[in-house]
Amino acid sequence: MEGTLSLFDWRPTPPTDPEPAQAAPAPVPAAPTVIIFDCETTGTDRVRDQIIELCIQRGLTDDAPNTEIRTWRIKPSIPIHPGAQAVHGIKMEDLEACPSFAEIADDIVAAFATADVIVGYNITFDIDMLQAEYARIGKPLLDFTSKKIVDAFRLWQQCEPRSLQHAHQRFVGNAFEAAHTASADVAATGRVLAGMLRAFELDGQDWDQIATKADPLSSARAAWVGPSRHLRWEGEVVVLGFGKHGNTPIHELAAGPDRSFLTWMLERDFPVHVTEVCRAALDLPGDQFLVWAKDRFGQPAPTERPPFAKGTSPG
Repeated sequence: MEGTLSLFDWRPTPPTDPEPAQAAPAPVPAAPTVIIFDCETTGTDRVRDQIIELCIQRGLTDDAPNTEIRTWRIKPSIPIHPGAQAVHGIKMEDLEACPSFAEIADDIVAAFATADVIVGYNITFDIDMLQAEYARIGKPLLDFTSKKIVDAFRLWQQCEPRSLQHAHQRFVGNAFEAAHTASADVAATGRVLAGMLRAFELDGQDWDQIATKADPLSSARAAWVGPSRHLRWEGEVVVLGFGKHGNTPIHELAAGPDRSFLTWMLERDFPVHVTEVCRAALDLPGDQFLVWAKDRFGQPAPTERPPFAKGTSPG
């Protein structure tokens, strides 16, 4: 019939596709927790010296509203070295009422546990001093394996060029030709050092003080017995500077049950002066050995104030 659809002409209306579901927005990752820390200590010996002040700041800037800063002062069991006191100004009497490290150790663990990134300046020293404190009280060392460690000092070294050419440009004011020939490098180094002394207001300083500031091992080297770190003066006695018997007076080691360690040293490839001292310690009574050592190697004078400490006048 005209105008009428037959059964065969009918087609169902195709279903409308549903609109695709909106994907849930990806969660925004939480910002990492950054803490900055620093220690003040009784001295610079990572084995013997102790922490007397520790500060932890949560966040990079100290003026942000959510920045948290916590400082602990800690009573040590050893005196503060005069050189260290000249730098940080903390005296033993300032710490009389302060807790020991053992009393606050758990609080420090909790503070570091929340950090994703740990920042410091020359941070290796501060971490070593912290770990030594936990070892000293018989507690597990801090676990930094999951933390990102950022040393601002090392970052500066890596990111700002330190070649002789760059130093010449900065401290002399121009580039120099014939770089990496010995004569050109020698002349350039002299000009760079002269420029550094002017820039850092070190002109006229005693060379001993300049060398101490420029040589990271100078203070340690002053206590060495002979030309290597294996033996050093500790007060009036010679102590070992390495190994499981590190910091042990050598004449006590020679008189005790572990004297075989000195015999072992004689059989190894140690410098000549080290074997000479070991042999003398094994052969002489303790008091005679100390007289011999002072006569043979001399004894360094104690450093009361480090170079460039506040109030130190140039040589």
